[in-house]
Amino acid sequence: MDEHQLSFEEINKSHRKQISEIRKNRIPISIITDGINDIGNLGMIFRLADALRINKIYLYNLKGNFNFKLLKKKSRSTSNYIPYELINDFSQVLNLKENCKFVILDKTNKSVDFSEFIPEFPLCVIIGSEKFGVAEEMIQLADYSVHLPMFGVNTSINVATATSVILYDLVKKYQKNEKFHNK
Repeated sequence: MDEHQLSFEEINKSHRKQISEIRKNRIPISIITDGINDIGNLGMIFRLADALRINKIYLYNLKGNFNFKLLKKKSRSTSNYIPYELINDFSQVLNLKENCKFVILDKTNKSVDFSEFIPEFPLCVIIGSEKFGVAEEMIQLADYSVHLPMFGVNTSINVATATSVILYDLVKKYQKNEKFHNK
């Protein structure tokens, strides 16, 4: 067969097949954003979730009139592919706890270096706003706390950046665990 440029129909069929495969094979990690209203950070978190096939994003404790149209733009339309849900009540968070372990990304008196954390899946990663961090009620609810060690003067980094580091590590640990169990 001679090489040829793919038609729109061929590309579209391949794209639909790829999306279907992704939807069936998500990593059993979800994200709960606690009070993160910065659209740039949320857009980056959606893009990251898409890149890693994260299961779902729960937007908790959003303030004011949230601009979902701008989220779509900032997320480069990954909000079309990543399942997400708005949760406004703490009882909804409690319901999520029935099906997965909760791990907080925050420095607490019990947090461990993320690289030493041995996760149990399915897992919900809870991240807070840069200004306020994770709410105390969420900290009390968590099964685990992890942090990124900081070696400079500043004691924090951007929430989307920190989430990227943690999620890539968790996905790597999940994939390693799956390979071990599937041998």
